[in-house]
Amino acid sequence: MERQKKLYLTSIILAALYALEFFVCGIFIFKNLYYTFAAFPFILSAVAVVPLTLSILNIKFFKSVKLSVAIICLACLLVIAQFLFTAYILSKLLFLLITFVPLFIVLALCSLVLFFTLGYVRLGKKYKRISVIIISVVLLFTIVFGIFEINFFRFTSDGVVFAVEDEYQIAWATSVKSVGYVKIGDKTYYDEQVGQNSVSKLHKVCVPMSELDSVKEYSIHSSPVYSEAAYLSWSGRERSKSYTFRPADGSDGIQIYNISDNHECLSGASQAGRYFGDKLDILILNGDNINDVSSYYQISLIYKLAGNITGGQIPVIFARGNHDCVGKYADELHRYVGSNDGNFYYTVTLGGVNFVVLDTNNDMSDDNFLISSTANFELVRERQAKWLEELDYNGFDAEHSLLVCHMAFGLADYKRFPDWTQKLNSLTDGKFDLCVSGHSHRLHFAEAGTDTLTSYPIIRGSIRSDHRTDGEGVFPFTFTGTAIECIDGHITAKFTNSKHEVLQEISVL
Repeated sequence: MERQKKLYLTSIILAALYALEFFVCGIFIFKNLYYTFAAFPFILSAVAVVPLTLSILNIKFFKSVKLSVAIICLACLLVIAQFLFTAYILSKLLFLLITFVPLFIVLALCSLVLFFTLGYVRLGKKYKRISVIIISVVLLFTIVFGIFEINFFRFTSDGVVFAVEDEYQIAWATSVKSVGYVKIGDKTYYDEQVGQNSVSKLHKVCVPMSELDSVKEYSIHSSPVYSEAAYLSWSGRERSKSYTFRPADGSDGIQIYNISDNHECLSGASQAGRYFGDKLDILILNGDNINDVSSYYQISLIYKLAGNITGGQIPVIFARGNHDCVGKYADELHRYVGSNDGNFYYTVTLGGVNFVVLDTNNDMSDDNFLISSTANFELVRERQAKWLEELDYNGFDAEHSLLVCHMAFGLADYKRFPDWTQKLNSLTDGKFDLCVSGHSHRLHFAEAGTDTLTSYPIIRGSIRSDHRTDGEGVFPFTFTGTAIECIDGHITAKFTNSKHEVLQEISVL
């Protein structure tokens, strides 16, 4: 009877804690749930009180020990699921999973110790054998795949052709650490530094733009490296993938697709990005395509998104977002995506369109306690402003000029870093036909001089939804981005979703 009362009490406490967690977390997620569809928050709210309701009914009427145990298990699972779901809504799921790896290891070891000291001795011979086999298999997989990272070698992304200044930077990812190189015709370009091949799961090789534009074919090559020990290096069989390449061709106009703020949700953004099909000339990845840079795996998601859309066949322009500025490997990101001598601001001309890519970096000040130990973005802002002052616009001979940056600093209601913002506005005013941005998770066209402090209009055009222009949902398979066409001196933009439906069409110029 005493045991039964304890189970009743435990079940009702855990059920109540889950309901409390759900509605406290609801402050952060109900808005997103409502944007997904109106009934969603009410459905989940009803589910949240099911364990508590069952627990009360069990105490009053059923009086079942088994039901109490089931409620305890259900409440525990729902608490964990709700925590992970909230982290997903806030774009922090992978960050938490990666950050808490040491904690997970400690908890696993503590659980193992408790099991062998308290539970194992009470098991029968049969169950002792089963438990030892299960634990041995788990430890083996942990050692092989977790510690030694032994895996089958394969390319985990297509090649991605980032366009920067007068070169292409071809990047790809592999399942295990490898060395790599690129072949264009009879020329070979290595991923190496000071005579040492880079051993990594991520590779980037710089090649002359004119070379690839002429040959229109390239291949990526990688060999797995199983040992990097001094004088005992050991590599495996080389693999390769070949691609045809289509330089941006302005003969039928230039078709550009802009994607930002998909935050590691690839399916919807990939579908939306295929709006132009084989006519797509340029893909712009305009920041926050990942949640943060806490792992090399997350960087590879940038490659996967680009590969899903371009198939490695067309140029990609990369702009850094504020989420790309945080995480353990944020200072290494420039090594693996489009950048110019370590900087995320540069120019490039493709298909008769001039692009100036700016780095609006972090939206927090350097002294913000969340980033203060690692942040030094004020230096970037100063260097970039100086670079803009010295930029020779007379060298731009294309018909159109587009400004690409993650945060729309030219908006009349933009409030961050007012001195720097004013300087950027003055340095870019009168120089561009259009600014393409993201960051705000909405679809919006700002009229030049009316909604902006500049003479050029601004488009903010990415949201995780198939039907809304403001307020995104939670489903990863829905997304709306911006399709831009430059034809015969005119620029038009369309907000198109993952079903390739046009939500809004805008005549820009």
